[in-house]
Amino acid sequence: MKSSEMFASAKWIAPAQECLGPCFRREFFADDVASAEITICGLGFFELLVNGKKVSRDLLVPAWSQYEDRGADCFANQKTDSMSYRIWCMKYDLGSSLRSGKNALGVRLGSGWYDLRIGGKSQRERCGRIKLCFKLEITHKSGEKEYVLSDENVLWAQGELLESSIYTGERYDFALAHNGFDEPGFDASDWHAPEILEAPESEFFVQTCPADAVVRTITPKLVVESGGKRIYDAGEAITGFAAVSPAEDGACLTVRYAEALSPDGSLDFDSTGWEEKIQQDIFKNTRAGEEYYPHFCWHAFRYIEISEGASLLEVRVVNSDCPVTSSFDSDNEVLNWLYRTYIRTQLDNMHCGVPSDCPHIERLGYTGDGQLCAEAAMLMLDSREFYRKWLEDIADCQDVNTGHVQHTAPFMGGGGGPAGWGGAIVVVPYMFYRCYGEKDVLERFLPGMIKYLDYMLSRSENGLVYHEVDGEWCLGDWCSPAEYHGAQPEVVSRCLIPESYVNTAMLIKFIRMTTEMSEIVGKPELTRRFAAEAEKCARAVKNAYYSPMYKDFCGDVQGANCFAVDAGIAGRDTVESTVKKYKKRGMLDTGIFATDVLPRVLFENGEAQLAFDLLTSDGEISFAYMMKHAATTLWEDWHIERSMNHPMFGAATRYLLTCLLGISQQEGSSGFEKPLIAPKLVNGLDRASGHITTVRGVIAVSFVKSEGFADFEITVPCDALFVLAEQSIQLTEGKNAFRVITEQNRA
Repeated sequence: MKSSEMFASAKWIAPAQECLGPCFRREFFADDVASAEITICGLGFFELLVNGKKVSRDLLVPAWSQYEDRGADCFANQKTDSMSYRIWCMKYDLGSSLRSGKNALGVRLGSGWYDLRIGGKSQRERCGRIKLCFKLEITHKSGEKEYVLSDENVLWAQGELLESSIYTGERYDFALAHNGFDEPGFDASDWHAPEILEAPESEFFVQTCPADAVVRTITPKLVVESGGKRIYDAGEAITGFAAVSPAEDGACLTVRYAEALSPDGSLDFDSTGWEEKIQQDIFKNTRAGEEYYPHFCWHAFRYIEISEGASLLEVRVVNSDCPVTSSFDSDNEVLNWLYRTYIRTQLDNMHCGVPSDCPHIERLGYTGDGQLCAEAAMLMLDSREFYRKWLEDIADCQDVNTGHVQHTAPFMGGGGGPAGWGGAIVVVPYMFYRCYGEKDVLERFLPGMIKYLDYMLSRSENGLVYHEVDGEWCLGDWCSPAEYHGAQPEVVSRCLIPESYVNTAMLIKFIRMTTEMSEIVGKPELTRRFAAEAEKCARAVKNAYYSPMYKDFCGDVQGANCFAVDAGIAGRDTVESTVKKYKKRGMLDTGIFATDVLPRVLFENGEAQLAFDLLTSDGEISFAYMMKHAATTLWEDWHIERSMNHPMFGAATRYLLTCLLGISQQEGSSGFEKPLIAPKLVNGLDRASGHITTVRGVIAVSFVKSEGFADFEITVPCDALFVLAEQSIQLTEGKNAFRVITEQNRA
């Protein structure tokens, strides 16, 4: 809906002069209140207070979105695509917050993503000035309605917040604080009337995705004390901020953050954005005994440095409020580490309704990283509404004319490729449907999928995808490892697989996924339409990249075979060639997409033992390598060449639950209406347990192997099927316990 439909006659207001941290207040009278609800949007971020109290634990609202058209010139990689725009608004029940008589409503604003800044300077990616609009609807006991609106009667003043940046932090001067401005009776005689602005040209929606919140707290450990400064270790890489307090009035406190320490014990900023993006907060003119922390940003860190005169109270972990709804434990520490580390990394990269690539350097919703990890996050976290929102971001950043899908959603520039990134328009709705069973999601996004497939085919030559937007990136796989340790740090990706091979094989897979979804929503004509295109692409891939002599595609460099197998264009001989290679190699050599696809292809083709061996390998290119180097989040590169907090390599974590424990679905079902428990028992894993929480309820599986048998305990929310090799057992709702003969015993 338009702004006038969301807010009626309320007006958009802003500070009448440049101000990065304004406070707004509106005093009003209320009596005989039956109920009260406010619809509010403060851009970039806002905090709402009523009668001296914050009305919600929400942080960093409203959720990040496309907002409005900024023009092509605002991005480093200029775009001319025609996209769609939306702005999210919040609704809060204020019935219990209002008093009989005078009331006061207060709002603080920060720059957020809308008025994007780094180091106090406006970025060209910004949409516009910070602004506010609200409509408070009061229903009296008589049934009569009354409205309190944002208009000329709202007053504003510069607050204590002087600078606010998503990337670098905040700067405060508490000599400018207006204590009690959100309470009735406050003296606002020196406050100002706001400037009235035109409403943003966008569509407005009420936010339903979870907001960011403080989800837990940590008491860090002091590790360095030198020159009056102290450095603390939170014990893990997290997102959030530190709360600090001064020892005396008037102190100026500085808090800085980093993922790592330098050899001399100081903070090392290399992995979080170097010197130009140092994360820090400055609090000037503080008062003894009070606590101080940033309000409109998060930091990504493990180590915290505080200046002399400050006490660190606690570290507050902040991310989108998506609780962990799964578990995994086994007698293999690498797998246990992988599960824990992926969960932490994924949550660190969920903010403002967007799954990011990293929580510090870029903080962007890359469609490559996002589609890779979508199913894992949906299975392991309460993230249904989070991804429902991000689906709209993906759709909004699709060119309405050509079908091209951007590499980031919301669009903020960034590099990528046509399939591994743009394919999010197909993959994420597909995974959403599989996890939650909502057919209307397929109907909603199917037109965009079709436009995307047509766009991909338009970028093809003789059946192979060769390019995307002229003059821009056209990646295949990404962050593939070097064949040696100690590669030059500036060399981030060394993908040796031809981009056209990866993109075309993925396109074939996306066509199959889209036609499957079209059949589900009753549009079989799409299957017929795209079948010939898929076959044409398959022939082109085989002709260009398949070796009949070696049974390999692209020499199986960096796991190339798995893309063809996954697309359904390779036979058993290619699988066997892959198995032979990796049994000899003993560890991975794959980039972000092949690291996800290769284990799944092996699990699906009867090679569970090899998939397990690769996931638990202790070679130089392995998850165990990260574990041995004390990583608490997954790295962007196998050898710590930049960020230490990227979820993309963690997509394969889902196979601990879906393959090793076997929690899956019967053919043709969705939303776990027909659970299938088909575990893969392998040598080296004698005990494992875990669960996921589906829309139908909890599915839990545990097993213990001994002397040719395996004892299972399985809990399902409805009747289900258990399959192990040639054995099948009908499971009933609730707990099922039984013993089965293992493969080794039958042999």
